[in-house]
Amino acid sequence: MFCVECGAEPEDLYDGLCRDCFIESKMKVKVDSPIKIDICPVCGSVRKKNNWIENPDLEAIMLDKIDDAISIPYEAERYGFNVEFEEEDPYNIVANISVKLEREEIVAEHEISVKIILKKVQCEICSKIHGNYYEAILQVRPTKKEMTEEQKELVIKKVKKRIEVKEGEKRNIFLTSQEEIHGGIDFYLSDTGVTKNLAREISNAVGGSVKSSAKLAGREDGQDIYRMTYLVRIPPYESGDFIEVEGSIYRVKKLKGGTGKVILKDIKTGKKVRMDDKELENAEVLGGDELINKSVVVSESEKEMKLLDPENFDTVTVLKPEGFETEDKEVDVIKVKRYLYIIEEESK
Repeated sequence: MFCVECGAEPEDLYDGLCRDCFIESKMKVKVDSPIKIDICPVCGSVRKKNNWIENPDLEAIMLDKIDDAISIPYEAERYGFNVEFEEEDPYNIVANISVKLEREEIVAEHEISVKIILKKVQCEICSKIHGNYYEAILQVRPTKKEMTEEQKELVIKKVKKRIEVKEGEKRNIFLTSQEEIHGGIDFYLSDTGVTKNLAREISNAVGGSVKSSAKLAGREDGQDIYRMTYLVRIPPYESGDFIEVEGSIYRVKKLKGGTGKVILKDIKTGKKVRMDDKELENAEVLGGDELINKSVVVSESEKEMKLLDPENFDTVTVLKPEGFETEDKEVDVIKVKRYLYIIEEESK
């Protein structure tokens, strides 16, 4: 037996070749060079196939890329490689690769140097952020007056908390911009579902109704793309406020967010009623706890009380709310248009 390549007559042949000729012609290794990896210069995410990996293990990704770039001959039954990286600069790296191929008792070793280029490409999320991308608008508006500073702080805090990115979470939820307008605030957000949920959450916190509208923003893959706007309309009254509706005085007990429904208590009769925001469009907001004063009880009957007016100390007769009982010598009252109304302690 002789080697068809060099004519040598070794003891063993491999596909008609001696060991040296077999290694030389059949156990070669090729590596596509240079190896390019897209890396976002803003957030450091790395593209792996069609996905962007946040907080990547860059060395592991480079090893995967090298594995993909190595062409191993089919004659090799097993192979492995080790790599040492040398950084020329933050975006150019040399990979010194030691490759080991095995077939039966044959072992072939190769030393190859490959350049890895980290190409600066903005990831999809950073591109959207810097491109002022948004899918939906959250509008928070007062009904008649400007939002209070407390309401603004509450709303902004809820939005910021929702878009806050915690370690390990994706950054696809972000706030593109916000602006104060028409006495309220507009938030431009990257995700429609999150914006919808925020609208409900805010309406539950401050009351009022939620309305939505859609505007055609373009087409993608043959489908219409709509940009949503969610409007939270904050009523002029808050929980605990006193309001006047068609001559009757009520205290706001609960604002049922998202529905526009309001639970009120008639302070004259003590009965609870439910109205919607349309019925309360002309309600006059009298104020809140600052209207409450202490009044001395002069005498009491089954349905009435004689009280001292806290402003002029005149004795006035006041109807007791249904079921009202007290053994105190003073009661809480408010005065509206010269009339006193007893405020039950549970309403504080």
